Formats: sequence, C-alpha cells, structure tokens
Amino acid sequence: MFLRKIFGGSVRSVVAANTASQILAKVFGAGATFLISIMVARAYGTQGYGDFTKIITYFAFFFLFSDFGLNAVYLQRRSIKIQEKNETNQLWPTLVSLRLLGSIVLIILALVILAILPHGTEQGYTSFVRTGILIFIPAILFQSMLTTANAYFQERFRYDLSAVAVGAGSVVAIIVAFVLMPTAAFGTLSGVLAIFCGILITAGCAVYFVRRLGASLSLATTKVRMVELLRRAFPLGLTLIFNVIYFRADSFILTLTRATEEVGIYGFAYKVFEVPLVFPTFFMNSMYPLLLAEVRKSDNSGEMQTSGRFRRLIVGSLFVMIVSSILMVIFLYVASPLLPYIRHEFSASIEPLRVLSLSAPFFFLTSLTMWVLIALGKQKILAWIYAVLMIFNILLNIVFVPRYGYMAAAWITFVSEGVVFLVSGVFVLSVLYKKNYRFS
Repeated sequence: MFLRKIFGGSVRSVVAANTASQILAKVFGAGATFLISIMVARAYGTQGYGDFTKIITYFAFFFLFSDFGLNAVYLQRRSIKIQEKNETNQLWPTLVSLRLLGSIVLIILALVILAILPHGTEQGYTSFVRTGILIFIPAILFQSMLTTANAYFQERFRYDLSAVAVGAGSVVAIIVAFVLMPTAAFGTLSGVLAIFCGILITAGCAVYFVRRLGASLSLATTKVRMVELLRRAFPLGLTLIFNVIYFRADSFILTLTRATEEVGIYGFAYKVFEVPLVFPTFFMNSMYPLLLAEVRKSDNSGEMQTSGRFRRLIVGSLFVMIVSSILMVIFLYVASPLLPYIRHEFSASIEPLRVLSLSAPFFFLTSLTMWVLIALGKQKILAWIYAVLMIFNILLNIVFVPRYGYMAAAWITFVSEGVVFLVSGVFVLSVLYKKNYRFS
C-alpha cells in the first residue's frame, strides 16, 4: 500500500518490470561469473584466484571508462528533444560513433599501461597475469557495444531484451568453463576465456536486438554532435572514473604490496559482496527516465524545475533502498560462514566480507543520491565529490593496506562510502530545497 501511494500503479509496474529484467540479467551474468569464480577458487585456491582477480580487476576501469556517462546524457538530451516535440533521434548515431572510437582508444591505453606497470615474478603483474590481460583486452570493445545497446533498451523500457542477451552469453560462458576447466591446459586462464566468450555472445545478441527494434547502427556524419555530447558527458564521465579508481584502488594496492593469497582472499569476499550491489544500480536505472520526465528547465532563469511527483519518486526510492540494504546486511552477515565450503582457505574471507556488508546501506543510498543529482543536471557537483573522495581513499589505502592488508581495505571501503553518502546527501537536500526549485 505504501509503494502504491508513493509511486502510483502504472509507474510502479514499469519500474518493477524493468528492475526485474535487470535483476534477471544479473542473475544470469553475475551468476555465471560467480559460478566460474567458484570453479577457479576450488581448482586453484587463493593463489590461482588471486591471479584471476588481478586479470578481471584490471579491466574494471576500462569497462566503466567505456560508459563515460554517455548513456545518462544521451537519455537526458533525448528527454529534452521529446519535450520539444523533436522525435528525430539524431543522437543515436552520435552515441554509437563515440563508443566505437572510445573503445579503440581504451584498448590502446590498456596496452600502454600494462607495458609500464612493474613486472612481478611471484606477486604483482606476473607474466601469467599479463598473458590473461592480453587475451581479455578485446572484451573492451564488446563491453562498449553492450553498454551502447543498453542505452537504447533503457530509453524504451526494454531491459527484457538485455536480460535475454546476458542470459545467452552466460550459458555460453558456463559451457566454455565446464569444457576447459577439467583439462587443466589453461589453468586459471580457463575462467578468463569463459568470461570473455560470454561477453562476446552477450554483445552480439544485444546489437541484434537493437536492430530488431529499428535502430540503425550507422555512424554520425558530423563531428559537432559528437563533441557536444562528449562535452556534456565530461563531468559525469570524470565522476565515473573517479568512482572506479577509488572503488578498485584497494585491490590494486593489495596486488602491488601484499601476497597473491591476500589478493585472492579479499577478491573472493568482494566478489560475494558485489553480487547484491546490483540491485540499487538496476533499480535506479529504471527510475532515471521517470525522474527525467519530471524535470523541466525554466525558460526565464535557466534553473531546473521539478514536479511534486519528482519528490514522491525520491521518497519511494529511499524507502526501497533502506529496506533492501538492511536485508542485504543481514543476509551477508549470516551467510558468510559458508565461504569455507568453497575451499578451506577462504575461511579468511569471512571477516572482510562482514565488514564490507556493513557498508551496503551506504552503497544503496549513494546510488539514489547520485542519480537524483544527475537527473537535476548537477554532474559537476558529483565530479567534485568523487574527485575529493578518490584522493581520500587512495591516501588511506597507501598508508594502511601495505601494513594491515585486506582488513584495512575492507574498513577503508566502509569509511569511504559512508563519507560519499553524507556529502552527496547534503548536496541533494540543498539543491532540492533551494527556493528556485519549485514543486508543483
């Protein structure tokens, strides 16, 4: 009854359907990755899983960089065009072109960074880890294709097609893992190859569905629109980059300063922790177009105006985030003793997982404050918040992780996400209650 009063029947149905589709996609995608991770952990222990974590973690930065906030800005601009009765979607080929060029640049950048990173022998980026990274590098292009397709699905509330694409890729990934893992010919790389094949199939299916919906994959013919879209996305792109750097700084510093076994222990705890974190992301992906629909720009002042429904959407989302995050904390805390059943040495992952679980409410609520600020066109505020937080987080990791290891990394994650929630929450309240923000 509470949600019905806040959201309204039709809105609730749309949000529920698209959130459920994304969750189903993540059940397939993250479920396949998690199953492959368990197979690697059982077969190769903390040492092998540590190498696996290094390879997969290396690409987190490039995958997020391939987004660079372009999807959010694309939807924002499309919302304005629709309000202006301009139904011609000239932004779509611009988005496709930027993503293609960006993925090429990122592949080159990934190779350059790998070349200058310290070459470890028993820890760090060993020859084995570098081989895995080189195998996985084309996945940057495939991930970029999938991210672009998701913008189209999000605009049309057709995340069900994204779920089907991810499901197909997940099935392929699991099949490849079951075929390669028992042979022991590739070692830990079996898991890397399996995930790579899954991303390839997922991207191919997503592109196929986009074309079935009537979208052309032609490239932009003018540089002006490309520069304009990139300019508008730049603050949000910086925000996402700062976010992923601070989000992955602990694993990177662990890789360079601690034993590979510790990387595996913390990496496995984090992998378990990440799985439920998809809910706030998917929920806000469904809410974002609805929030945009309630935002208008004043013809006179240029300031943003919002409707009373905008506030109700935020309140309803806040309720969902609080309840779901509390359930997540309870579940992870109670379920953490099951980790040694994967393999005995992962009993060490119980404590970092429990610490990480305490930060879940911050992650959930930060997702809400972040997307509210984006909907209100306050990307520059987000960029400053995450820039300062990134520096704060990196300094803490540099000081404490080399000395105290993965437990320090877990507590730093808790503190950092708590800080970003408090700061972003203050900005959301200050923006919403400025007198030139009117609620009709």
